[in-house]
Amino acid sequence: MPKKRILKFLVVWLLATLLVSCFDTREEIWISADSSGAARIQVIFPAKAATLYGGETGVREMIEAFFDGNSAFSSHTISSSQENGRMQLDITCTFENALDLKNALGEANLEKLPKGGTGFAGETDVTFSGTDLHFKRLVNLPKAMPGAIFLPESQLRGHSLTTIIHLPNRATSHNATLTANEGRTLIWETPLASAFKKPIESRFTMPLPIPWLYISIVAVLILILSLSLVFYLRGKFRRRITLR
Repeated sequence: MPKKRILKFLVVWLLATLLVSCFDTREEIWISADSSGAARIQVIFPAKAATLYGGETGVREMIEAFFDGNSAFSSHTISSSQENGRMQLDITCTFENALDLKNALGEANLEKLPKGGTGFAGETDVTFSGTDLHFKRLVNLPKAMPGAIFLPESQLRGHSLTTIIHLPNRATSHNATLTANEGRTLIWETPLASAFKKPIESRFTMPLPIPWLYISIVAVLILILSLSLVFYLRGKFRRRITLR
């Protein structure tokens, strides 16, 4: 094996070992009927991994750069802490249009994050069919960190990736591990060991929410305008008859 390939393999192995050992993620997303929403992402990983990117300060600066260069997010906060050799990141953000997140999480933007960010964020596809929205996300950790497949399963045991999405309408179909709130909350719980064996696919179909309140307001306004126009025309017509 050429020296360059050996060196590359060792680097991948080192990154995989540092980033995967004692690694846990939890992401929770709230989507409103008007497509605005918020998200909270919590990541716990070995503090040694942060030294590859300038330590805790360096990691936070990379994440700040990602948000600052993304107009899809209306606000964000980042907090971090270290305890017992582990670093925890707690990130919250808000957005005005959930559909804008597809481009915001593109590969070019994710390259601003620490290595592996693209793999953990995954590829998202949103399509529409009639009045239904179809969501699919593919997280390919084996591709992002190929060296992790050589790690012993005992090192990954007890760690997981959790994704929770709160929808404005009940999902008509999905592959979530659990559901709550009458099908409007979908939960995907994936053991880390399984995540490194094959890509994780999250998908659901949801009928598009109709803002009934806005429709009612518009209907009332149209009714008022229509009645006003009718009375105006009636009065004008009567005046013409009187003049004759």
